[in-house]
Amino acid sequence: MRLIRTVGTLLLLTLMATAAFAQSEIKMGLSAEPSSFDPAVNAGTSQRTIKLLVYRGLVNYAGPEGKITPELAKDWTISSDHLTYTFHLRDATFHDGSPVTAADVKFTLDRILDKQTGATFAKQMSVIDSVTVVDPKTVEIKLKRPDTPFLDYLAVPESVIVSKAWVEAHPKDWTHPLGDGPYVFKSYVPGQNIVLEKYANYYQPGIPKTDKLVFEFYADSSLRTAALQNGDVDIVEYVPWNEIPQLKANPNIQVLGGKGPFMGLIFNTNFKPFSDPRVRRAVGYAIQRKVVIDTAFSGQGTPIWGLPIPQTSLAYDASLDNYFSYDPAKAKQLLAEAGYPNGFTATLLSTSQYDFHKNTAIAVQAELAKVGITVKLDLPDWATRLQKNLKAQFDFLVVGTAGDISDPDYLSDYFQGGQQGLNNAPGFNDPEINKLLEEGRTTLDPQKRHDIYVQLEKRALELSPLDFLMWRDQSYAATSKLKGFSPLPGFLNFQSGIRLQNAYLAQ
Repeated sequence: MRLIRTVGTLLLLTLMATAAFAQSEIKMGLSAEPSSFDPAVNAGTSQRTIKLLVYRGLVNYAGPEGKITPELAKDWTISSDHLTYTFHLRDATFHDGSPVTAADVKFTLDRILDKQTGATFAKQMSVIDSVTVVDPKTVEIKLKRPDTPFLDYLAVPESVIVSKAWVEAHPKDWTHPLGDGPYVFKSYVPGQNIVLEKYANYYQPGIPKTDKLVFEFYADSSLRTAALQNGDVDIVEYVPWNEIPQLKANPNIQVLGGKGPFMGLIFNTNFKPFSDPRVRRAVGYAIQRKVVIDTAFSGQGTPIWGLPIPQTSLAYDASLDNYFSYDPAKAKQLLAEAGYPNGFTATLLSTSQYDFHKNTAIAVQAELAKVGITVKLDLPDWATRLQKNLKAQFDFLVVGTAGDISDPDYLSDYFQGGQQGLNNAPGFNDPEINKLLEEGRTTLDPQKRHDIYVQLEKRALELSPLDFLMWRDQSYAATSKLKGFSPLPGFLNFQSGIRLQNAYLAQ
């Protein structure tokens, strides 16, 4: 009898252990398979989600309300002239057990500044004059000039710290990376999934909460939400707006999200009609934002008739909220003044992979037809769309994005001349805007910075290298059993993947 009881007890314990293990894995449905794993390159939200769990930066936005918090750097000091930042590293290790050192920080920043890398934030980080290894746990960064948003750029996912030894040994192999974050990159099966496993020696006690994260790729938004409803995954990103009411009505599902990202149009100013700011402004007057919101977002969203500047931003000025209005007659007048009284034909780049991108393009096409502009649609998959974007292979394109940092210097990503990235207008380079951007980032006084950015906004609206359409909600949906995860607020929504380190499934 005692043997039977013992066997029964062991069986019960085994079953309990199995049940507990089953709860130690979270599956997430990603909207895209990452097109690049290079940590210095922003290849979209899906890639950032993986990156923020495998790597860590000196600082990050993981704190309450998305405030900058210490990460690999336990603390830092800033010199009185705001030119020297000294970071003291905590006792963190890479996933092979080697320590994270000041030499790794120097190597990472030097790599970001190397033009061969193609780092997304190389321009912003070019303010760095030198990086010095003081000792294995102390690194000194000297700037060429004061740079108010410098810490913000150290907090973006593209500034995570990589292992000098590993990268030098594997210079082009980012598909099996060695990180220093809470999760180890375990496996990648192209076209299927990415598996991350808990790093037992991560320096934050109690983090991560879950042993394994499995990321599966669902480019089709309906299949992605169906996978959640069927229990195949526990959380999904990019919830289709038309499905949100149905999901909210399901007691077994929670919808998590908020306003922050925005939609707009980027003009290739090397394309002759769009080289004229009057034509670009004409497009701004010709599009009824409500049509875009209804067509692409099931009526959910807020129009933008100026620039995408949150009311909480230091740069916000209410008088510029309604620079544009829906005015087709004004649009036609501007087109005639620019020499296009009968309109013209242009190709609009978007993607077939995300319905809201595609439907935004369809709405824009219909609206511009009313003022004589014939729009042809180019709708490739997302990876192809990104490559065309970076190579400026478009007349104009639909962009869905957000500020990468909370500081108003995020506007540099859109209006800084002489750069080619995901969010700026090819061929656009205005000396006055460049000067104001430089003044904004080097000025320390908040009121003076506000005044500078208001001047910049007026000039940017006059030239309109981008036309902005609407604020959109960006939602995740998850099983009601998922606890500990909440999206970052506002612009930082695209960096919410970092909070999966706190996620777990309730028993």
